Amino acid sequence: MFVDINNRIDRLIDKLDDVEVRRLQLEYLKTVAERLERESGSCEKCSYLKEDLQDALNIIEKAEEIKESHRRAYNTRIKTIISHFRKVHNLKSKSHYETQYSQMGLLGGIIAGIWFFDYLVLMLAIILTGPIIGRFIGKIRDKNNHEDLI
Repeated sequence: MFVDINNRIDRLIDKLDDVEVRRLQLEYLKTVAERLERESGSCEKCSYLKEDLQDALNIIEKAEEIKESHRRAYNTRIKTIISHFRKVHNLKSKSHYETQYSQMGLLGGIIAGIWFFDYLVLMLAIILTGPIIGRFIGKIRDKNNHEDLI
């Protein structure tokens, strides 16, 4: 089943222009389909969500011209699948830790920068390095936890 879905996605990528492929996030959909196939053996709802994925692909394939209503119906089905992954299987977005740690780094940089309020250049340097360090740590954490990411 996964090979069939993957082939359908590849055909859509070839058929549609690059802008539409990015709007529909078809490359990302391959990852979602792979994860759905992997989880469907142990999760009954994932088996049903495979049908939603098939329906989402049918919407795009059958449309002569992709309108906003088609995109909305497609996105609704895909968001249902991703929401299930996040709630039931505790999966996170691809750069979850990177985003989280860079925000924490910014906050830490602001707090540390306040201590050096009298020295403007030092304060700005600390505030700017906080998110950079946080992002670096977050990327490492994303790499280490790649099984939990979708």
